[in-house]
Amino acid sequence: MPETANIAVLQDFTCIAGLAMFLGLLGYKWLRLMRPQVAWNHEGLVSSQQYGDIDLVAMTAGLALLLTSIMQPLSQVAATPQTTPGVDEVALGIFFQLFLCCVLLVYLVHVRHLHPVELFGFTVVRWKPLAITIVLTLLPMFLIVGTAAVLSNDWLQRLAPGAQEQDLVRAFTQSDDMLLRVLIILAAVVVAPVVEEILFRGFIYGVLKRYTDAPFAALLSGLFFAIIHMHTGSLFPLWVLALFFCVAYEITGCLLAPMILHAIFNSTSLIGMMLGWNTAT
Repeated sequence: MPETANIAVLQDFTCIAGLAMFLGLLGYKWLRLMRPQVAWNHEGLVSSQQYGDIDLVAMTAGLALLLTSIMQPLSQVAATPQTTPGVDEVALGIFFQLFLCCVLLVYLVHVRHLHPVELFGFTVVRWKPLAITIVLTLLPMFLIVGTAAVLSNDWLQRLAPGAQEQDLVRAFTQSDDMLLRVLIILAAVVVAPVVEEILFRGFIYGVLKRYTDAPFAALLSGLFFAIIHMHTGSLFPLWVLALFFCVAYEITGCLLAPMILHAIFNSTSLIGMMLGWNTAT
């Protein structure tokens, strides 16, 4: 069945990402012991020095719990009929994202005694460099992510024949329920850019950068970002998209840059769906 193949591919990539993180952390630990004079994680304007061992443990445990909770066993997937999400399911998804974000912020403030506003670069926003970065990133981001989507189509059909659209894409294009469409727009344009950037670029990328370096942290956090969307057809394009978000974050030092890029990308995708474009994500 298509959905069974979809989950199987995602499970394989989850295992690959987990193994890459384990081997990467060990490898960089060894490299730092061998070459302590190298400033491994000081590239760009994103500071990762505030994070510590407890954050690495929290990040690993959180990712494991999150991925385990959404990766259903293949037998359950095969037995579950495919349905289009309704208002209740979309609202629950929004609540779940906001809940995860609140848990992370409470952890950072009350357990780690860190200040997220300062940690994520919101204290001193350099508006002109931020605006220039966003403008200069948009065109290559859309061109390269679009190319990645086209190139991945043939690979996807061989790997998971008959793979379906994302649930929210299917709901947005097939439903006439105005409330459902409004909730999907809210989720895609407001909630996802804020929550996902705090989780993946703000925390996961920051922690990984602290213990490895910026390129490895961008690649691995981007892979987890792509996997968490639970759709093989969007896996490679979302991975590439996440790399653009990391670059914008490093150039500006402010999480607002990837948040705005994320919102623009999702808004454009929704407009494309309304106009009947064949969007990849």
